Amino acid sequence: MIDVGVVRSQSNGMVEIYTKGPDGTMKLLGTQQVHAGANQNVRVHIGHPVRRDIVAVLRVGGEVLATHRFDVIER
Repeated sequence: MIDVGVVRSQSNGMVEIYTKGPDGTMKLLGTQQVHAGANQNVRVHIGHPVRRDIVAVLRVGGEVLATHRFDVIER
């Protein structure tokens, strides 16, 4: 589970979580729908632990409106 936090969107859209694969391509790990306005406690289920840094993408109508990089901390 990736806790993205608060997501503000101008329209209904989707938060997509990606990681870079060993070959350098971006791999989609999971998605979560969001509505127009402020979305509290947005979480994206990915089904397994994350081993590499990830990128959250806010996509509305096929356009990327925002991105945010999350660094994975080894524990």
